[in-house]
Amino acid sequence: MMKRLLVITFLLAGAVNLLSAQSTSNCSPAPTNCEANWCWGENPGKAKETYTIFSDALKLKEYGRAIEPYEWLLTNVPCLNEALYINGLKLYEALADEEKDANTKIKYQERVLSLYDKRMSIYGEKLDVMERKALKFYPYEMIERTNVIPDAAMINKLYDYYDKIIEKGGANLKQNSIFVYYMDLMCKKKNIVKDMNEDVILDKYGKIIQIIDSKITEGKNKEAWEEAKTSVDGFLEQCVSVGCDFISNKMYPKLQANPKDIDLAKKILAFIVKIKNEEEKAKCIKGDIFTKTVEILYTSGERTASIAGILADRALANGDEEGYVKYMNEAIELENDPRLKAEDILKLAKLFSKQGKLGEARSMALKAASTDASKAADAYELIGDLYMNSYKQCSSGDAVQSRAIFLIAYDMYAKAGNGSKMATAKSQFPTVTDGFTLGRKEGEVLNVGCWIGGSTTLRMRKSGQ
Repeated sequence: MMKRLLVITFLLAGAVNLLSAQSTSNCSPAPTNCEANWCWGENPGKAKETYTIFSDALKLKEYGRAIEPYEWLLTNVPCLNEALYINGLKLYEALADEEKDANTKIKYQERVLSLYDKRMSIYGEKLDVMERKALKFYPYEMIERTNVIPDAAMINKLYDYYDKIIEKGGANLKQNSIFVYYMDLMCKKKNIVKDMNEDVILDKYGKIIQIIDSKITEGKNKEAWEEAKTSVDGFLEQCVSVGCDFISNKMYPKLQANPKDIDLAKKILAFIVKIKNEEEKAKCIKGDIFTKTVEILYTSGERTASIAGILADRALANGDEEGYVKYMNEAIELENDPRLKAEDILKLAKLFSKQGKLGEARSMALKAASTDASKAADAYELIGDLYMNSYKQCSSGDAVQSRAIFLIAYDMYAKAGNGSKMATAKSQFPTVTDGFTLGRKEGEVLNVGCWIGGSTTLRMRKSGQ
């Protein structure tokens, strides 16, 4: 029994050493004397002692004292453990940050980048490690070396790395600055290296902006992602001339050829919105390209409140009030923001008012007021206007009863806090003479009647007021 246990223990130990060797197959010299994934090399006593000296110096932030033992470890036991690179990066990143001499700082920065490369060559290109390097690579080469003008070779080297990490990581990347660096490098590829055209840039921009938009929607670090989007858009405007002609001649024909290309439709819509020249933007929005693109998105299942609102506005501009009501109702249904929902409800209320559908207009206005308190004043003002404009429709032979609409209109304006319109309504109150003649007393309940219904309190003004 004891012999079997010894055999099993021996096999397990061998398996651990084998796995360690396999995971560090790119090491030279090959890992030896491995214990629980720590491979101490040909002189394990020396290696352990040196690692202790290095580790203690690092913990005490005595970075200068940590360099010599670390370099010995890196030379003699490069496959010691991945922690050798994790801690080595802590050392040289700290040295680079603290160094005042420009040349020495560059030396430390180069060491940082080489350690990332060495770590990935041995332990694999894990996305989180690639991302950490990406946070250093561009700033070290493009920002901090102020006395160096980037040449084509450096731009290509940087671009290839960021292109690789974005292709690999996509929406799984956590650092927004990586996308900003990538966009700038694309522009440099076009303007300095001159080997990237606008079509490629627009295609890649469309992909990264979708990732950024998804991050903004998630809500985590929202402000930082919004800032990144602004920066990415800024770089795009610097290196690509996206105007209505470009969209019409280069982008829209592709959408016509493939109406199912939803990503392209989204790009077209986004680029139209970004056109800076207002006249050119207006030309694009009024044209068929805008309408057709929005319709393709909407009918393909990209049903959003904003797109429904755009279709509603276009329908109204073309005199299609029925279409406007249809799309506006859909926009209201799809909208999650109470303020925007209330605004859309008020738009419908105003159309119903224009159409003479006064009851429907009032119902929509009341719905807007209950949907978002910030829109209640506008809603009650609209209801007051509906009442004020109903005098001819609701008047009768009774001088007091006929003016009940002005009393209840005053009540709505009071709710809206609109003093000017309250004064206008008050000027149309029944007169004291009318009340005396008809035997009515101020303060009594007055049923309004007509389409308005409800009741109000009788108030009167002196004749001539």
